[in-house]
Amino acid sequence: MIFEFCYHITLIYNEYSNNIAKRIGHYTQLPDEWVVAPMQILCSLIDGDKQNGIERINLDVKYLRGERDAKTLTSGKYVAAKSLLILVDGENSGEVFRTPIDGYQGSTFKQLFINKNINAEYVLQVINLHRKILRENKVGSAIPHLNKKLFKAIEAPIPPYDEQKRIVEAVNLAFKQLDVITESL
Repeated sequence: MIFEFCYHITLIYNEYSNNIAKRIGHYTQLPDEWVVAPMQILCSLIDGDKQNGIERINLDVKYLRGERDAKTLTSGKYVAAKSLLILVDGENSGEVFRTPIDGYQGSTFKQLFINKNINAEYVLQVINLHRKILRENKVGSAIPHLNKKLFKAIEAPIPPYDEQKRIVEAVNLAFKQLDVITESL
């Protein structure tokens, strides 16, 4: 089943490129063990705990992209290393970063807290499938913001946990193969 899923994803990707999310709806018959759940059940957008008097790295976009050296702050919203941050303000709203170290959450982020019963990498794949839709449906005029209502309403097919892991592995392998093919063109 995983290979069939990956095969279809690859075909869809080749035909529609970044528009995969619009084409996945044709999977209307899911196995009995699967459920469809909105993103708000799978994860939540939270802020770190406020801290003062402790010097930490400012985990802003430019630092996380490697475009700027670390700047430190003595107060902020604490984020532990290996946490997920989702960009909620700006042009690339919906982009997700994994924090390399402890630090303070940048002002354009929310922490992405994923339900412990769901494979985090699976949820990240679902979010990635919807990045274009999230980017095209921002709210606000001066500074565009992630449409949190739309984000929370994204429906995802959720298989049993072991199947989530197998799907993530298969999708990652398929994308690696696509990268190799693309590089050889």
